[in-house]
Amino acid sequence: MYSSAIKNLLAAFERLPGVGPKTAERFVLYLLKAGKGEVARLQLTLEDLTQKVKSCAVCQNFAEASPCEICADQKRDQSQIAVVAEPQDVTAVERSDEFHGVYHVLRGVLNPIEGVGPEQIKIAELLTRVREAARAKAPIKEIILALNPDIEGEATMNFLNRELTPLGVKVTRLAKGLPMGSDIEYADDATLASALKGRREI
Repeated sequence: MYSSAIKNLLAAFERLPGVGPKTAERFVLYLLKAGKGEVARLQLTLEDLTQKVKSCAVCQNFAEASPCEICADQKRDQSQIAVVAEPQDVTAVERSDEFHGVYHVLRGVLNPIEGVGPEQIKIAELLTRVREAARAKAPIKEIILALNPDIEGEATMNFLNRELTPLGVKVTRLAKGLPMGSDIEYADDATLASALKGRREI
């Protein structure tokens, strides 16, 4: 029904999270109807993204500089790290205006069924960060595990707690306000602020 070029683009869109065959088809047909100018703008935007955005060497978030703006801000509490699963969770926590420390982005959570183990996410980088801070006489005082309270999030928090506790760092987790199975990215500001205020030690 479609040419190979269209099929290739359909397949590319379908690899994006939340995009099924019908949505991919709408995207491709929109671009075809919009014309070469729209396609060229999209291409330039994607090229700009790949050329300018990098991984922050400190927190593993995506940014145009390394260290990123948050990690480089000396007004923030560098001894307090909120560990989140995805970059969009940083935005959600920042909106709460309750947290003034820094972040560590795991870029996922443990999920053995899908083949995601500790080596596939940024756990080793977090442990190295804690050890290096201790050697530099600027130890991390608290790590807040700000992960979704679902099965994968709970498994990841348990694993991190086991790894971090021997390093002498206080490990806490978000408290009330986030029901089991909820998603931090979609939590309202007041709920997330309450969860941060009421965090408890693991």
